[in-house]
Amino acid sequence: MLPNPGRILVVDDYKINRLKISMAVKNLGHSTILAENGRIALDILQNQPVDLVLLDILMPEIDGYQVLTEMKSRRELRDIPVIVISAQEELLSIIKAIELGAEDYLPKTFDPILLKARINACLEKKRLRDQQSATLAQLDTENKRKSAELENARQIQRSMLPLATPSLPYLDVAAWQETASEVGGDYYDFLTRVGDKQLLILGDATGHGVSSALMVSMTKALLLAHRGHHIEALLDELNVILCKLGLGKQLNMALLLLELEEKPDGGITVSASGGGIPPIYILRPTAPVKEVLISGLPLGITHEADYQVTSFDLAPGEAIVLMSDGVVEQFNAAGQFLGFNRLYQALQQFEVSEANANAILEHIKQLGKDWAAGHPLHDDVTLVVAKVV
Repeated sequence: MLPNPGRILVVDDYKINRLKISMAVKNLGHSTILAENGRIALDILQNQPVDLVLLDILMPEIDGYQVLTEMKSRRELRDIPVIVISAQEELLSIIKAIELGAEDYLPKTFDPILLKARINACLEKKRLRDQQSATLAQLDTENKRKSAELENARQIQRSMLPLATPSLPYLDVAAWQETASEVGGDYYDFLTRVGDKQLLILGDATGHGVSSALMVSMTKALLLAHRGHHIEALLDELNVILCKLGLGKQLNMALLLLELEEKPDGGITVSASGGGIPPIYILRPTAPVKEVLISGLPLGITHEADYQVTSFDLAPGEAIVLMSDGVVEQFNAAGQFLGFNRLYQALQQFEVSEANANAILEHIKQLGKDWAAGHPLHDDVTLVVAKVV
């Protein structure tokens, strides 16, 4: 008995021919289904599993050519191989059958050895096609599952972001984020601390995808749980916890914390600490743009990381710009980064005195958009702008 016998449909309007072909096929170890015309054959194909069709050309009602045409027009039938068997041995008939999708051609006075070879070849092709279809279907199902998981993760990631910027009498705040994939590694947040101090947070987990989203979620949870700590102690605590994960080389968190405190005589005092984040830019109406470098390491890399606090004052009319490195890593069509120098020059030329926080943010967004000119994002892009009023 054959290890993989086929189920073969024999279609011929002459009973003797049907029985003769069926017997030859059964002698090869396969099973057969018989149809006396094309209409019955199509009904069988539509309702029963068939591995191969041995098809007569000249038949009443629906001939073999019409059966071939109908099979190739139906997605569920088009991959079933067909061997045309006919008394017509003219070259044009063979060509027409092949053009309509037949795999092969045999005369009715076929040799059993040749029949065996043709059937085996067609069944092998059918099995390979079936395996390919099953693999593609499995891949499609897996891709849909992963897409659904990524979409769920994206929704969770978006829920990590604040619904609105803080409404404060002394500060105008704007924020924006665009991700380079379904799930981004960038993060920003605003927390109120003891004494009405405001904590501005900007983070950038390594890479993007589900792993970075999980890092963002963990960081947010830890910040909420430890929000009462001084910022250097808060960073030390977060770093210890993330280092315990042992993922520092593959996954870590660049993080910037800014504590803002209103001064009695106007303006604010800013205390900043963190690591792995681009410089803070200070925009002033009557002075050049100033860069404030935060030199600590990203969190989760080493227990030896040291997070120092840098403090400075902002007067009314001055603004700060916080950003992830995706802002300056936007590519143009030539493969060039936007870069810090171009960003600095654009900020230097911007008139900040009459602009609110959102206008400053939109200026930087437009700079990146003009530079990239439609080129897809290389990394997530996050901006937070705060202006003292």
